[in-house]
Amino acid sequence: MKEFIEKYKYHIGGSTIGLILLYLIYNEFIKKSENSNKEPIITFKSEEKEIVKAEISHEEFLLFMKTLKNELQSLTQSMIQFNANHIKTHSKYKDFRDKLFTKDIVKKSILIDSVSVDPDNTSNYVVNFGEDIYSEVFKNVIGFRLVKATVPHSLYNVDNNNNHIKIDNLVDAEADIRIPEGFYTFKQIGDELKRLITGLLNNYVNFNVVSSGNSFKYTISNTSAFNITFEGNSAELLGFNGNPLAGLNNYTSDKQPNQTRHFVDLVIPEIPDIACKMGSKKQVIDRIPLNSETGSLVYYRSPEAELQTHNYFYPMKLSSLNIQLYENDSTNLYGCDGDNYFEFEITIVKNTELFK
Repeated sequence: MKEFIEKYKYHIGGSTIGLILLYLIYNEFIKKSENSNKEPIITFKSEEKEIVKAEISHEEFLLFMKTLKNELQSLTQSMIQFNANHIKTHSKYKDFRDKLFTKDIVKKSILIDSVSVDPDNTSNYVVNFGEDIYSEVFKNVIGFRLVKATVPHSLYNVDNNNNHIKIDNLVDAEADIRIPEGFYTFKQIGDELKRLITGLLNNYVNFNVVSSGNSFKYTISNTSAFNITFEGNSAELLGFNGNPLAGLNNYTSDKQPNQTRHFVDLVIPEIPDIACKMGSKKQVIDRIPLNSETGSLVYYRSPEAELQTHNYFYPMKLSSLNIQLYENDSTNLYGCDGDNYFEFEITIVKNTELFK
């Protein structure tokens, strides 16, 4: 009942004013004439059979006009107020509708994972929109960012990105050395490197690898000069800067070896630079710290402050994403076969009239 009254209050008010106006006219003239002792306004004389018209006094006419004027003014004000409220209510409804249901810009969340794609390399795979489980191709995309990520922290600190070196004895042989993938301590890496070098060829028996427990550096030596060529991140694994090392018979690490992974960079080439992080030659969407134990999962969420910012770019069609993971700000893909999961937020312009 309350809602009905609120909805039709102006109609009820207008009708009430009209009824009051009719009642005043009736009470002022019709009823008053009936109760007075004056002659009827219109009488018939039976003998003469003529119509006699009674005249309204000047005072009564003025009173009537004044009453009618007041009522008409009151009714006019009510109609003006009704129209103003109607326009205001309609405007509020339009704003409410546009805000909730017909937005100019909308945001969507996309879940991407390597499990759904089943790639050969979980650190470099492509997701195509408009196919399989991703049925929609996104048009007029103007914003993109990472919301959440789950990546594995590789159990191995030696993999196919950092396990390969070549040694040339400058005489008649070259040893192509690959340390088996796995998890090693500092000393275990040195011992394994020595075993591989001395075991490849008989004329390499004079080579030696010393692992210094004090300085945490490696020394690779031979009785004659030799060269070392590092492949991938193997120089970083053994603590060397230069590549290659040539003409000496003794080489010691330039720094302490980096045998752990600190972070991985998430790179998506399709996303414009303005939506990427600066400070890298790659198009880094975000840097994910590997702050959990090796062999476990890393759960990462973008800082709340970043979620409140907007880096919009020119509208583009997003039909695919190439997910790439690089380790320790290098050009080498993250050496981990575990599956990864991402949640992205994209911003889409729905009202294309804004482009005009």
